[in-house]
Amino acid sequence: MVRKEELKYKDIKYLLYYPKDYKEGKKYPVFFHLHGSGNRGNDFSLFKPEESPILRQIELNDSPLQKAFCVIPLCDKDTWFDMFSELLEFTKFIYNQDYTDQSHFVGSGVSMGGYGIYQVMMSLPELFYKAIVCCGGGMYWNAGRMKNIKIRVFHGVNDNAVYPEEAYRMYNNLKNNGADVTLYIDKDCDHNIWDKTYLNNENLEWLMQ
Repeated sequence: MVRKEELKYKDIKYLLYYPKDYKEGKKYPVFFHLHGSGNRGNDFSLFKPEESPILRQIELNDSPLQKAFCVIPLCDKDTWFDMFSELLEFTKFIYNQDYTDQSHFVGSGVSMGGYGIYQVMMSLPELFYKAIVCCGGGMYWNAGRMKNIKIRVFHGVNDNAVYPEEAYRMYNNLKNNGADVTLYIDKDCDHNIWDKTYLNNENLEWLMQ
């Protein structure tokens, strides 16, 4: 069982999971994840391993994520954009922690969190090494700001909540700017592409490499 803390930085509550082999004074990769709209609120009980593939991988499975500090802030507004200044400050706060290996700070986002993590990476591109984005979208015309971040984009072809065109637009603009980006369109998935994505250890191994 990995060590978990429920913490608060100013107005942002967040979950912090320690690496399985944590040793004080050592630096570790950081997995920085923005959740989707289904987890909005300020109640830690909204986050249950049986309902979240990421928490299952961190808490229950023998997963590559257990090599990293895993940080999951809570969005208690309608969207991440309603607290975006605070989110950017929080991102920098985590990046500057003593435990953070600043060469291995990776992003992740699902749906509403996919939009959020794209915007965070566009705003602070120098912080991020790699990212996985599920069923997200955003200001694709500004994708060039993320050209030095290695990104895997996942989307279900039958997604009627966030249309796959969002993924194609972001991918094409990243590619046109010379980014190392891969697009995965799943013909069997609708909006929930995240279960397949995060329960596939190959994706998490890639993040940790």
